[in-house]
Amino acid sequence: MQFKHILLAVLVTLVWGLNFVAVKWAVVDFPPLTANAIRFLIVFCFFAPFFKIVKGRMKILLAAAITLGVLHFGFVFWGMKLSGGVGAVAIASQLAVPFSTLLAIIFLKEAVGWKRVAGIAISFGGVMVLGFDPAVFSYIDGLLVVIGSAFLYAVSAIFMRFLKDVPAMTTQAWVGLAGTVGSIVLSLLFESNQVAAVTEATSLAWGGVIYSAIGSSIVGHGLANYLFTKYEVSVVSPYFLLMPLFAILAGVIILDEEITSRMLMGGMLTVLGVLIVTLRNKQKHSNIATSIDE
Repeated sequence: MQFKHILLAVLVTLVWGLNFVAVKWAVVDFPPLTANAIRFLIVFCFFAPFFKIVKGRMKILLAAAITLGVLHFGFVFWGMKLSGGVGAVAIASQLAVPFSTLLAIIFLKEAVGWKRVAGIAISFGGVMVLGFDPAVFSYIDGLLVVIGSAFLYAVSAIFMRFLKDVPAMTTQAWVGLAGTVGSIVLSLLFESNQVAAVTEATSLAWGGVIYSAIGSSIVGHGLANYLFTKYEVSVVSPYFLLMPLFAILAGVIILDEEITSRMLMGGMLTVLGVLIVTLRNKQKHSNIATSIDE
């Protein structure tokens, strides 16, 4: 990668790392699903000009949009509401990579070698170490919800593999619409006092929701998609492993959180495992490309 593009990749990870703090601020005043609905209403308004029906692709597009916009991000906001800190959940969110690999093996019949198996095992082992940290165990329910969000992201990634012919902006528009409508429906079913929350929320909570929409979804994912047009996903993705580091630093600097030795150990194991899986995925795809060229 060119140096300027490496800097962009690092900027994306910084934006995503700060998003954990933003979400934490948002769920202080907003119910999680309400916050998610507001976030994706902003996202949909931005991508509305690209909204259109994609003939022959609507079932898979809707499945991807609902899984990503409603379920994955709904779980992220819910998990952050339950969690006492942002560092541990940012680390646990990295399980999306091994989850995606496992689902690809099961449903797409991808072959797997011992190195990827080892990477998956190490990453899950790191989260287990993290979960038994007394400081984290106090909000283990939040950590489990965030792990669930990582799994849901992996499911959406499988759907997205079948949407390579659909413009990214159109996909984002559908994710925005699904995230808005689906979250409103679920909020009406499972939450209360939404109107009071919206009218009485502090500027900090509103800032968190707006940053999550504009910073994370529009700017962060927009820059990531730009990088993916320049390089293969397997080339760009390793840089995104810096995201938990930025989230942890943001938690310490902005939220005055403490870092424990067990959190550091669990974080390093998780990121190491994810890095192994990412690099082996890269090698696997490179080998496939070489075979095709030959």
